[in-house]
Amino acid sequence: MRVSHVISPGPMAGAENVVLQGCAALLQQGHSLSLLVLTEARCPEHGALFAAAARERDIPVQEISVERRLDIRALATLRAALKAADVEVVHAHGYKALVYSMLTSSRRTRLAVTHHGETGHDSLARLYEALARTLYRRVDCVFAVSNATSDALIEAGVPRAKLKTVPNPVSLPQPTPGAADDSPGAPLLFIGRLSEEKGLDVLLRALASPNAPAGLTLNVAGDGPCAERWKALGSELGLNGKVRWLGMRKDVPELLASAQALVLPSLREGLPLAVLEAASCGVPVLASRVGGVPEAVQEGETAVLIAPGDVQGWSRALAALPARGDELRKAAQRRAPEIRARHAPARWAELTTQHYCEVAR
Repeated sequence: MRVSHVISPGPMAGAENVVLQGCAALLQQGHSLSLLVLTEARCPEHGALFAAAARERDIPVQEISVERRLDIRALATLRAALKAADVEVVHAHGYKALVYSMLTSSRRTRLAVTHHGETGHDSLARLYEALARTLYRRVDCVFAVSNATSDALIEAGVPRAKLKTVPNPVSLPQPTPGAADDSPGAPLLFIGRLSEEKGLDVLLRALASPNAPAGLTLNVAGDGPCAERWKALGSELGLNGKVRWLGMRKDVPELLASAQALVLPSLREGLPLAVLEAASCGVPVLASRVGGVPEAVQEGETAVLIAPGDVQGWSRALAALPARGDELRKAAQRRAPEIRARHAPARWAELTTQHYCEVAR
């Protein structure tokens, strides 16, 4: 099948990595695929880094420069690229990519979109996210990354018949036997964009509470608009020396192997890649009970889930971790092969291809 994926990427995070893994898997299954990257002039480094990562995976990619919110020249370039590829399905990721795809796709081309989740971190983001949910009613297929995401979209008025639940793919090197650090002194690990919806301030306050185990430390891998504010908060809470700010990292398997548990105090999520990566590597998870997180782990067995924004709940979970850590890790290691099989990129590509064929018919 001839398919084009369209994305206006931000910093390399969950959705960007999902698109790269998915496109690579579709190519392996024999699809004719192109990846069209809308590179914003105000932050060209995001598009450049994403396109470079695609080329490393041998994904055919074309960058299209976007100078303003609705760029006529960029629309013309995208229309020409889609026409030249003679695609059967255009698959958009994000509201900007969706708008541009709707304005440039031919009438005989089927249009799909993946709803990766919502940030809702400011009024402009909420406006665009509401616009996207309205536009979903006019596309041929809406991919939801979890059942919870699908239910939320149905509540927002997206027709049930258009929705297809396809969980995110995850692919990390197979963990080396015995490589994991299950010692009580191993650090907690946060992986993700440092933005409002990730709720890292909730975790920092819990870590500073009197109930937190004395030797507990936290590694933070990621960057984003809240980085400086949260670093300052950590200092105010007396966490200097207990929190290490690692910045953007590419050695995720090594970080997971040296972690006592993955922590994700998000306020909103779709299906977070960090949780899937931890679960697939046999690392216990402490996370907010939001979005598709409960679908990705086994609460009480491999993971402890806390109400979003609940500092006291996080404080209690951290206090109980030393006593439960060994039990959680053994269960997580036992379940890891199941997670890897369920979220294998090849499995994602099979499900996605089925739905492409359905809408193409």
